[in-house]
Amino acid sequence: MFRAFRLRLITLTMLAITTIVFVIIGAINVSNVVRLRLHADSMLRFISDHNGTIPENSTEIEGTVDFFVSSETPYQTRYFVIHLNDSGGIVDAMTNYISAVSIDDLFYYAGLTADLDDGTLGSIGSYRYLVTQNGRDKMVTFLDRSQDINSSMQLLFLSVFIAVIGLTCICILMIFLSDKLIQPFKRNHERQKQFITDAGHELKTPLAIIRTNAEVLECCYGENEWIDSIKNQTERLDGLVKGLLQLAKSNEMPNDNVHLVFPLSAAVSEIAESFVTMAKQKGHELKLDIAPNIEYKGDAKAISTLVSILIDNAIKYASKGGEIAVTLTRLGKSTARTAKLIVENDTDVDDNEDINRYFERFYRSDESRSRQTGGYGIGLSVAKTIIEAHKGKITVSKNGGRIYFTVLL
Repeated sequence: MFRAFRLRLITLTMLAITTIVFVIIGAINVSNVVRLRLHADSMLRFISDHNGTIPENSTEIEGTVDFFVSSETPYQTRYFVIHLNDSGGIVDAMTNYISAVSIDDLFYYAGLTADLDDGTLGSIGSYRYLVTQNGRDKMVTFLDRSQDINSSMQLLFLSVFIAVIGLTCICILMIFLSDKLIQPFKRNHERQKQFITDAGHELKTPLAIIRTNAEVLECCYGENEWIDSIKNQTERLDGLVKGLLQLAKSNEMPNDNVHLVFPLSAAVSEIAESFVTMAKQKGHELKLDIAPNIEYKGDAKAISTLVSILIDNAIKYASKGGEIAVTLTRLGKSTARTAKLIVENDTDVDDNEDINRYFERFYRSDESRSRQTGGYGIGLSVAKTIIEAHKGKITVSKNGGRIYFTVLL
């Protein structure tokens, strides 16, 4: 149980931290891309406002832009400008500050932007462009953003790389520290289990004395409703104590080293047949369909307890005169997870009831009926604990007037 809790703690913690880290990385990288894009657009407008050039005179530049521009900016900025006439032909071109653009490239980019309206911003490959109307001609300014793109990719790669290293370190620390984190839960669990065990054993003696005294009184004074009430309530308390002790024992995680291969088919058949007489006395027919020669590696005693709980539960809560069926089938040839056990019965359960709550401790859907049948809401919780300890699965479903408890081992 605590091994699964520890694994869940590590998984959820790492999932939360990973989500936060990558949200931060995403926000940083997206804001960086947006910042570079806005800077490029501002630079394009600045160049366009100065007729396709970047002024070298600082007094002319000062106060006209919201970013730093110096006399070196024209030589640090890679851009070119194309002037187009009304028919889309190239009237003039300025490529002084870029060397990677050929004549063919100029005609290519001119063809792509000739029909665009004034003020249009866009991107072609690594170039960001702005279309402006300059007198009778159309001016298209192209800004090379390859360095911005490369720096953005490097920032993304570096941030992800550092995040992965950091998350790996955190995961390693969580693996080593998680055991200390759950130590208080382990101690509380042990104390709770010990309390239930001690209280159960302490209650056995006074219950036995009360039962004996009630029997003596019955012998002396004969049967009466008060003595019968004492005996009935004593039996109920005795059943509850036994259920609590069984619940405490079921919480002890079995050691995989003591799991042995045993004949599952024979065990299920033997247990189910022992309930046939009880089912008849309750007015139910118990049908068995047990596939032969199925073996399973596990705790034979715990699995026997599981089968007993499910069949006893079906007999207690089956509708009057209802049919009960126990089916065991083979799912594969290997000795691990080879069997499917289904215990089903006719039921009067309300369709609106949440049947998945049946596995909660001390949950009882019908208090009055539970008192009649002797149920305490413990058995199915014990069954689930046994299945989880064997790394299996137990589910409950309802179809029409029948309820099915399905166990996968």
